[in-house]
Amino acid sequence: MAQIDHYSQCSETARNASFDQFVQRWPGHYLLVIIPGGDSDDWDMEFETAVISIDKLRAGMHNAARSKDYDDDDDDEAAPPGTYLYEVKKHVDNSWLDWIAIGRARNNDLVLRHQSVSKLQARIHSVKRDVADGKNNSTYWLTDMKSTAGITVNSLPISPSKPHQLAPGNRIKLGQVDCVFFDSASLYNHLRAL
Repeated sequence: MAQIDHYSQCSETARNASFDQFVQRWPGHYLLVIIPGGDSDDWDMEFETAVISIDKLRAGMHNAARSKDYDDDDDDEAAPPGTYLYEVKKHVDNSWLDWIAIGRARNNDLVLRHQSVSKLQARIHSVKRDVADGKNNSTYWLTDMKSTAGITVNSLPISPSKPHQLAPGNRIKLGQVDCVFFDSASLYNHLRAL
């Protein structure tokens, strides 16, 4: 699934707009993602995942050679090193309606193409509640989907399968990929400080 990197447009808006203009133009929540450069010699992953029919499996056609049934998830090159900004939102084609999937596989809502990130690393779900002033106030929760590398929030590991409440400015580490969770206001302040 294609996702749009908003970093350059959002940075430009933050430089030239007032706080109110920025929040109106960039509502919602965002994940600032820093893809590391260089070789990741700590991650020597030499496995493949293949999807084949049961008939082919019975016929002994399950060798390492690629077939048309192969899930080419790991064939794409990793994302180039750099800083990216992704909106934390559900992709319209994703079948997991209750949460936002994060991982290396292309069928996630937020795709982090780095070898240290699991195919399905984490999920984010929001809990919406109405507050007295009539505004919709959402809380966001991050859950480690029993990933290989685990997840830290503000340098502390979170327990697999146990939701961890996120707050704007939280620093999240998914494998070797650093992320920061922002709402509109904290994102504006962050970009203006750069």
